[in-house]
Amino acid sequence: MRTTPSENREEFAGLLNNIDKTSQDPNISADGPGNSNPYRQRFLFLIPILLLSLITNIITISIIAANPEPYRTHSKYADLHLTHTEPYVLLTDYSSPNTTLADTLWHSINIDSGVVALPDSFATSHNLRTAQRFPWDTSKGIYILHGFHNLHCLKIIYISLFEFREGQTQTRTWHHIAHCLDALRRQIICDADDTPRATERRVEVVSGVGQNRVCRNWGELENWAKAHTSCYRRPEKPEDETGLKRFMHCPEGSGYVVDEGYVPEEEILVGLPEESIATGLAGEV
Repeated sequence: MRTTPSENREEFAGLLNNIDKTSQDPNISADGPGNSNPYRQRFLFLIPILLLSLITNIITISIIAANPEPYRTHSKYADLHLTHTEPYVLLTDYSSPNTTLADTLWHSINIDSGVVALPDSFATSHNLRTAQRFPWDTSKGIYILHGFHNLHCLKIIYISLFEFREGQTQTRTWHHIAHCLDALRRQIICDADDTPRATERRVEVVSGVGQNRVCRNWGELENWAKAHTSCYRRPEKPEDETGLKRFMHCPEGSGYVVDEGYVPEEEILVGLPEESIATGLAGEV
């Protein structure tokens, strides 16, 4: 039996507007096929959409599980991403039995570029405290990047241990060493690294050898720091240059104009903060 145009319009309207046909025609049973058909069609229409959504979610989760790096959170300030993996190893050249090589590497660690000048607008947008003024652009403050600070601490701890091993006079105060040990202790606790390091039946006390960890690129952090240079350089002999003079080493293309006659309104950072503390307590520079 052919349906009339009016019947087709009525069925179409029922799908869109959920019209209760039993209220329009008392001869149609509430349990009859005329009442349930629109709901059945709607349900059958939703099934492939739900299946497609489920399959898409499964594929997405599988990709994230197989390639976690691109989905990790970037760093807050320099926008660094986890870019590569590297294995845990037993020894590197920094712990080489060739003490001349190891000593050269540890002494070559340089944290100068980690002293940066950041605009106050950057500090505000990243909820940073306003820092002491950068002399060649007073709209910027002087900051020390935390990773460079920790490298500095490791370096002076190594120097102190090397001097003790060689029977040399200690060039760093105990206060300075204790400060750095505590800073690294706090960082370890803050990181709360939960990597399970596999143990092995070996004479050496080692674990995790060959396991991989996901890392950021230190070179990218150095590049970001250099792009925000504060023209800082710590001399081999700290007494040779103090205060403002350490900020007179602007690289070519920095755009800063160094004024040797500049008189700062406040005392300019002398080295690193812990050095300033140690100076007040133990006469160390």
